[in-house]
Amino acid sequence: MEIAVNLKNPAQFFAASGIAQLFEVASRFVVREYEGEPDYRATFVCSGFDTRTLLTTLKATTYEEQSEADDARYSHDDDYSLPVLMKLPSKTIELDWWLNEFWSNKSRLKTWAGTTTPLSMLRRLSEMMDPDVDDILNFGVPTPGSNRPTWGFDPRVTKNTGVPGRLAKIKIYPVTELLCAVGLQYFQRPGSREEISFSVWQDELPVELAVVAGELEGVRTRTLTARREKRSKGIFNYSAAEFVANRPGFRTTRTFAKNYG
Repeated sequence: MEIAVNLKNPAQFFAASGIAQLFEVASRFVVREYEGEPDYRATFVCSGFDTRTLLTTLKATTYEEQSEADDARYSHDDDYSLPVLMKLPSKTIELDWWLNEFWSNKSRLKTWAGTTTPLSMLRRLSEMMDPDVDDILNFGVPTPGSNRPTWGFDPRVTKNTGVPGRLAKIKIYPVTELLCAVGLQYFQRPGSREEISFSVWQDELPVELAVVAGELEGVRTRTLTARREKRSKGIFNYSAAEFVANRPGFRTTRTFAKNYG
């Protein structure tokens, strides 16, 4: 399967990465150059399934909140940020990237405020999906101002339209957003509170290595960063990403997923 990815859009990178994680397949990004510079218009390549299989799997997925696990108990004073179990037909993935590793406070990745919960957004995004679309990362659904499930990483959604938010015509890209939630759990690199970094791997890697591609010697990678920007009180978004010189690798000791069965 080949999927066009705009690397300027952090949500599309994390969505493509989320596919690799969900299906545990080897993958790579084809990044071409134009006049000696990397082109943001890339292609994500993986094998073993097609878009119909992907969408059917996502439609069959269910979600539920959890308040404790083997190594953590939810202690954040915000009742609207509980971790979520993403239950696929073949495995269960724990999503909690909007919290710190102790589940005691929000992380730098949480961009929304108010009473909207990750669980409600995931369920709403699933409802918005069309199982018959082909261009999955560019499939958008017009949404009213009161119901816009977005994580804040897609510049197409968060751009300033010059129109009051409740009146602006906004599209939500449900497949991109849903897969982005998975990619953020695994593929975002630790960094400052003001930016997020991610590494695009150009050599085919199994998902276990793709997660840490930025620290592997001999693997061709490109690193991009996006800035965290304030939109209003308590609400943020991430800007379009830019290529930067490759940075030192990163390591994480956090356990992100549990497979059951």
